[in-house]
Amino acid sequence: MTILTNNRYLVSSIVSGFFFSFLLLTGDSYKFSTLPLVLVALFTLPWTFKNSNGIYIKYTTGAMLGYFLVTLLSLTINGGDLGQLDMPSRVIFAVVVMLYIANSPPSIKFIFYSICLGASIAGTLAIYHYVTTGERAFYENGYMVIQAGGIASSLALLSIVALIYAKQTKELLLITISSVSIILGLSATLLAGSRGAWILPPFIIIYLFYIYKDSFSFRSKVIAILSITATIIFISPTIKPRIDAMLSDIHRYQNSYSKTSSGARLEMWKSATYSALDKPIFGQGFDGVKRAKKAQIEKGLVDKQVLKSKRAHNQFFEELQTKGLIGLFTMFAFFGVPLYLLWKKISTSRSRNNQYFFAVAGIVHITSVIGFSLTQHYLAHHSGILFYSIGTAIFFGAAYSKHNEQETIAS
Repeated sequence: MTILTNNRYLVSSIVSGFFFSFLLLTGDSYKFSTLPLVLVALFTLPWTFKNSNGIYIKYTTGAMLGYFLVTLLSLTINGGDLGQLDMPSRVIFAVVVMLYIANSPPSIKFIFYSICLGASIAGTLAIYHYVTTGERAFYENGYMVIQAGGIASSLALLSIVALIYAKQTKELLLITISSVSIILGLSATLLAGSRGAWILPPFIIIYLFYIYKDSFSFRSKVIAILSITATIIFISPTIKPRIDAMLSDIHRYQNSYSKTSSGARLEMWKSATYSALDKPIFGQGFDGVKRAKKAQIEKGLVDKQVLKSKRAHNQFFEELQTKGLIGLFTMFAFFGVPLYLLWKKISTSRSRNNQYFFAVAGIVHITSVIGFSLTQHYLAHHSGILFYSIGTAIFFGAAYSKHNEQETIAS
């Protein structure tokens, strides 16, 4: 029985770790990195479904499935292409994964090593792209640069959680590896020039190091500050033009010029607000947004620039304009329910055990994706919905697993 149990945990660790390790190995590697975990979770579904899962697992299951169901409701009421269900349907696989992880949680050390590997691969490739082409990292070779920059940012932040865990448990090898992966992961997101991925990470980093400041010696703090400073200086030729462009865009927008990246986004957010005011409950629907934009242009409310994009380039404004307040509140629940329950796990934890650190990682993961979603429709892309939903399923399932302590003892 013990051998079977240990094998169960080993398989869970391998397939979960595989997911984090190879997200950015190629432009579409996020697909094959997800596949083993989903297949194992589907194979074990008859067993995991009948096993008793806690009430909080059920709450998060409801919040995740709500995203799919409200999209289906929107199509039923407003009409539209059934292909719009494609991305939201991925949450069904995430729920299956969460049930699997809740019954067979992975080794937290294996997960943290895998996250560090993923961040290191991202950083190494980003530096290679930058050195060999002189362009933004992940700009070609099948990558979607904005999505890749966001994933790299999240992996870097999760590597910080791995470092904090390693400091707490005195895992010297993990301390070294996570320290390197933090620098490489941050380098990747900075070299990618994904400005939306730079919004919340500074605050998350400061918060983590402040809350867990007792885990770091004065020497460690000095080394961390010097390392991050050196990284920023090294990459500043890439960062500065992106920041200058953003500031220029905002200045030009204030002078009624919206034909820039930032200006177009601001116009799209304005348009989404008008669309929601017109149909506040169920929104315009996927096919109705374009008609609403044309009407707004005719009235002189927004610039015709808004017609160049189907989306609002903000996850929350997009839900608001297409699905109304129902869609917006569903999105709040999609992010907010697991986030709140993971925070509750941390707040009520009597010790900093495995479940505690899975919860910390989950909070960092969700918060970082919320940041990416402020400047793009992050979940409309295959990489975005898979990264968020599967990552949340792993961290939440492990944090609220009833088997986590047994796994800790067995290892």
